[in-house]
This record gives sequence, C-alpha cells and structure tokens, in this order.
Amino acid sequence: MSIRDPRRLVDVVVVVPARDESLRIATCLRSVRISLQQALTAGAVGHVAVAVVGHHCADDTLGRADRSLAGLPHVLVADDTSATVGDARAQGVRAALDLMPSRQGNAAPREVWILNTDADSVVPSTWVTDVLAHATAGHQAVVGMARLSRAGLGAVGLHHNHGAAAAYRRIIRAGVHGRSHDHVYGANLAVRADAYAAIGEFPSVRVGEDRA
Repeated sequence: MSIRDPRRLVDVVVVVPARDESLRIATCLRSVRISLQQALTAGAVGHVAVAVVGHHCADDTLGRADRSLAGLPHVLVADDTSATVGDARAQGVRAALDLMPSRQGNAAPREVWILNTDADSVVPSTWVTDVLAHATAGHQAVVGMARLSRAGLGAVGLHHNHGAAAAYRRIIRAGVHGRSHDHVYGANLAVRADAYAAIGEFPSVRVGEDRA
C-alpha cells in the first residue's frame, strides 16, 4: 500500500532533546524541517509538530530553535527540573502530542507516530517518509542507524585513536544482519503513539533511555 493512500494518512511529531546546543540546533532542525516538508509534499502525513526540550540549558538553544522552526507547528520546553534525558524526552513527547488537533478535539482520531532525534544530529531528507513506509507495513516501531561525523568521532575520542575507532566499527558491523540490525539510537528512533503509551513512555534513566 502506498504511503499516499489517504486511508493511511498519519500525523507525525518530532522530539528533540537538547542541552547547550545553540551552535548545532539550527542545523539539526533545518534537516528535520526539510524531511517533514518532503513528507507533506508527498501527501504522506496530515499534521506535523516539533518539540524541542532544553534540558538544563545555559545558552540560547531554545531561542535558536524557535527561530529555526518559525512557521512550523512547534513547542519549546524549558526543562530545568528533569534529572535524566529519559525524563526530558518524555516531556517532549507529551508536549508534542498536545499540539495534535485530534488531542485538542479539533479533528477525528488519527494514527500518530513519534520520531526522535538528537540536537547534534542531521537527519536525511527521506527520514520521515522512510519511517512511514514501515508504518504502512504494520510495524509499531522503527529503529534506525546513526553514523558519526568526523566531529562526532572526535567528541567520543575516536578520531585520532585508530585502534578504538576500528573496534567501534567492528561492534557496529557485528550488529548488522542484512537489512536488520541490533542497534538502538535515540537519534533515530520512531514509535507509534499508542504503542509508546502502552509501554509507559521513556524510562527515567540517565543513559540508555532509548534501549531501556
């Protein structure tokens, strides 16, 4: 079934937690915006919204996010209380879902997908449509891969440590099995809203909330 089939039209929310990412948030949100616009143009989605959660931010991350998302339904969450990234992601999901017309009583209930990425990430233009292609196949969640940039390799100490970088690549390859894999990244994680509610949101953990 084509993702353009009106019987399968879905709503999409994108959640982006961020902590002091004022230098990178605009690049991230530009890629998210392009991907959402491509899905809208293709007739793959109905309503869209983006939530950015400023998790204990001391810079202008939320201000830059607001400017980057001008004209697109979005909500900014200043989170100065959450102890974990899991809590921050959960706050973002709740805020984004509240923007959906069906939640406000202004539209009939419709399938909603929650897409997650990180403020230091760049998603491909086909990100949303690729996820929705899996949605039409009946899946409840889609776990995508993530590739570290040169800057990302440096941030985790792998850029000049060739032995560690090779070990990292071996770990990644070992988890890939043809068109499937064992890896889970919050930077590329999508789940249907009803399935997300059924499992009880993101857990309140400091690390690994995407896998937990």
